[in-house]
Amino acid sequence: MTAIKKQTFRERSRSVLKSIWYSPRFRAVAFAPVDALERARGRDPLLPPRRLQYVGRREDFAPVGAYWRDRLVRDNGVGPDADVLDIGCGIGRAAVALIPQLPAGTYEGFDVVPQFVAWCSREITSRHPNFRFRVADVRNRQYNRHGDVAPSEYEFPFADGSFDAALAASVFTHMEPDGVRRYLGESARVLRPGGVLVSTFFLVDDEVEGRLRGPGPAFALDHRLTDAAGEAYLAADPRVPEFCVGIFEPQLIAAAAEAGFEPGPAIERGWWSGREVPGDAPYQDVVTLRKPV
Repeated sequence: MTAIKKQTFRERSRSVLKSIWYSPRFRAVAFAPVDALERARGRDPLLPPRRLQYVGRREDFAPVGAYWRDRLVRDNGVGPDADVLDIGCGIGRAAVALIPQLPAGTYEGFDVVPQFVAWCSREITSRHPNFRFRVADVRNRQYNRHGDVAPSEYEFPFADGSFDAALAASVFTHMEPDGVRRYLGESARVLRPGGVLVSTFFLVDDEVEGRLRGPGPAFALDHRLTDAAGEAYLAADPRVPEFCVGIFEPQLIAAAAEAGFEPGPAIERGWWSGREVPGDAPYQDVVTLRKPV
């Protein structure tokens, strides 16, 4: 891999701080007092402890979950008896929001962080057995450095045509292009005809590439790297590329077609890149793909 430029002192410092912040041991110790206090005060059992709140603000747990619930139910017709797959389910934000929506359906979630899956299984599955979670031991330098399987080789542990809808929120933003291609192919395989995949990306086109060189974006994607197959992408951190990955838009369109999705994915531009978007636009680019009937 070749970076556009060497890491600055600021970037190296940020890498070190990130590694500490995401360390389960550090978080278990640092947040033990407040987690114990909130547990004693009767914290909602479906609200994760602070030590597991790796990403986003605590107060965003319910609103973010509701956002993805609405994307699936309101915008894509996921009904009460649907079977839903949550790729990279995290700490169960979408799962908790979907509980009232799937009284006769099923939910399957998987994630590379064992602590997330353990909490979800203990707190959600125990109360709602139709919601199930499992660990995907997929290698990721940000979240699961010692995983056994490369993303480009991972096979979803489900039979063909098992689901009506799938969600991949903030998954492809942490994955190199070869992993994206694999996950798109697996998503298409496990979806039923007419099934939908709602996903997010940091998509890079000509306009975004220009903006990335200026002060507009929410963060820098200023390292150009290549995956194991030699395909280029942009990253914020060359030492831990999966921290934040930008995929070139033609790559996505080609990979989606190769996976078997309908041509012309629906793309809603997010505000992350600094481009002009409506006031209610999402942060990341939301991409909706559908499997042909």
